[in-house]
Amino acid sequence: MTMWEEASKTYFLGVQVYSFGLFAALGLALALAVLALLLHRAKWKRGTAALTGVLAMIAGLIVSRLFFGLLDQTLGVALPLWAMVQVTAGGFSMMGALLGACMGAILAAKITRQNAARLLDFLAPAFLLFVSCERLGEGYIDDFGISRYLVGDLFKGSFLAVDGGGEWYLATYLIESFAALVIALILLRDLNGKRRAGDTFILFLLLFGASQTILESLRYDQHMHYAFVGLQHVMAMALLGSALIVLYIRRKKERRGLALAGLISIPLAVILGVGLEFAIDRTQMNRYVLYALYLIVLGVPAYLGIRLRREA
Repeated sequence: MTMWEEASKTYFLGVQVYSFGLFAALGLALALAVLALLLHRAKWKRGTAALTGVLAMIAGLIVSRLFFGLLDQTLGVALPLWAMVQVTAGGFSMMGALLGACMGAILAAKITRQNAARLLDFLAPAFLLFVSCERLGEGYIDDFGISRYLVGDLFKGSFLAVDGGGEWYLATYLIESFAALVIALILLRDLNGKRRAGDTFILFLLLFGASQTILESLRYDQHMHYAFVGLQHVMAMALLGSALIVLYIRRKKERRGLALAGLISIPLAVILGVGLEFAIDRTQMNRYVLYALYLIVLGVPAYLGIRLRREA
């Protein structure tokens, strides 16, 4: 295969490969290994891990590419079908990969006649381990996974900053990698056979949705952007909101007040989040203060969701 000359490359087992592709492949291998170990420990049917892995990879690749092809605005229009099938040209969506992987896991559970919600519990930490490795690979792509130029000297020159030739940018991909790893460890600790099926996946939606909403705001690489809002940014908020809606339906009778507060927090977080995004993009207000407020705005619904889930 002819390789793109401008892409970062390295050698793996004597073969020249893309640096980003190597990290993505290693992350996928780690995710599949952890998924297999979790299912083996839980005494699931033999072959479930292999079937889930194959279906999750196929669906993840297809949906990830479709999301990018249909929603990315870099070329001004959606990619035509002939361009979408050229996967070696790059262009993928992490949220599309997540949705596709979940679709593959649900299909695998249906085929093997096992609990789909429980399989999603096992898939969540495995997927995050893939994310953690893949984000590290983004550091080998020019002008990708970084923030707006930094104002002030707090991070300049540190390992969290990228020198852009006179301007410094926050290495958002490093923070995303670390956040994914931490959440994966939390979910692995949370897995419990006595816990209601789907509860760990709900915790994943709460934690990954809230944290990724802020991290997508920090990213300013124009990947799947529309105006000043990233489309994956919107999808991350949708993950948080969907978890709260499910918890409201579950708990509205026993804990009506807390469940209602969680439901109301969704539109409030969206409205306040849009206002903060506008202030970050269009004003000269202190960004450290704005992002501190952002943490509070998203921390409240995440906290309410965790309370509702714990009491369930």
